[in-house]
Amino acid sequence: MLKSHPHASPPSIPSQYASWFDDRIEQFIEARKGKYEPTSFFKGRNGFFITISFDHSLRKQRLEDSALVDGSGAKTEMDTFQDLYNVICRILIGRNYHRPSFHDLKPLAIGCLDVNGSRYWRSMGELENAHIHSIWIFTDQTTDGFRTLLADKERLASIKERFSIRELDVQQLDHDHRNSTGDSRASSYMAKFMVHNNHELKVADDFRVLPFQVEKTLN
Repeated sequence: MLKSHPHASPPSIPSQYASWFDDRIEQFIEARKGKYEPTSFFKGRNGFFITISFDHSLRKQRLEDSALVDGSGAKTEMDTFQDLYNVICRILIGRNYHRPSFHDLKPLAIGCLDVNGSRYWRSMGELENAHIHSIWIFTDQTTDGFRTLLADKERLASIKERFSIRELDVQQLDHDHRNSTGDSRASSYMAKFMVHNNHELKVADDFRVLPFQVEKTLN
């Protein structure tokens, strides 16, 4: 998955993750764009940087209530990210979105956990206000549907309430925003918590790439 650098210093970790995220995005776009279309055009048309902030008081209460009912383990923020992804896929593709035949219509979504103060990881204390930064690349067939969903304030409010989301900040991606290492600034920003978590593992579930790979079989 990542390049092996056993003696690399912690600040190199976000760059390795960012490079891997960028590669996944490039692969996704390459398989779906027009033959002569620049990657930047597809990414600019179908790409979004989405920050998901949670109402942690409501989230905690719901998790506690759920545990009382079924005794199941508490869902992580990344579990909720996956649940949100599935709901959006169902809205955009239909209730059979999970079938292999619809796999290529699903958006690519890369989500990374972040907490307050992660930019200053050397002086971080207790983890506070866990939230998710994510990059979503939709297909040409589903981008308009996603924009329609964003404009439907009532439906969007219902989704946010369902997942204890306080705010969804949605920004269009800019392909040309790169840092000195050549990685996209969006991918690098997403990966900044990885430095702290790699230095001292406090959260086991800190990123997720969706959809999961599926094996295509011949009929």
